Amino acid sequence: MVPSKPKKAAADPFKTRKTRTDKAESADTLTPPAEVARAIDQFREAQDQAKHFEGEATIHKDVILNFTEKEYSKRLLNGMNKSFKVLGDETMVTYVIMDASAGLTEEDAEDFAKAWGEEAAEDLIVRDYASVRFDGKVLEAHYDAVVEALQVLPEEVLSNLFKPMLMKARPGAAEGAKRYAKKSEDLRDLLKQLKIKNYIR
Repeated sequence: MVPSKPKKAAADPFKTRKTRTDKAESADTLTPPAEVARAIDQFREAQDQAKHFEGEATIHKDVILNFTEKEYSKRLLNGMNKSFKVLGDETMVTYVIMDASAGLTEEDAEDFAKAWGEEAAEDLIVRDYASVRFDGKVLEAHYDAVVEALQVLPEEVLSNLFKPMLMKARPGAAEGAKRYAKKSEDLRDLLKQLKIKNYIR
């Protein structure tokens, strides 16, 4: 009598198959002289400290900006549109007023118009033609062809051809914004939406 072979267990369909992976090649490393090794360690330590202090500075900066933006909005409503200093216990910062804004996209401008009205958008936002860029070499190399093409383009195409990439707050927008905000909190929100580039230093 031939002994019966033990029954083979059915394969578990949920068991994952082992895949063979090649060992990663060892990194190409150098062991430098002792003073270089020390410099590497000190560099890494300083880098870690810089990241820590940068994060801490950002937290404090946000607190200061929150206060100074509120104060600026109050001062602006009262006719004081100029930089001012804020005292700490031992040092101070200056809140610097800029008559300029960061670029606004078409979507930013649409959101502004929804929040503050079309009249405010027309009054306070302008197209930033400085954001249009031309490659002078290409234009020079194909000048006659470009001029000829421009002559035959329909007017609506021409009017949109040199459309700026961005928009921005009109110069003097902070002063003009006072007409559309009754409270300092509203004025602060309005200036934020215009991306006015005030900062602390």
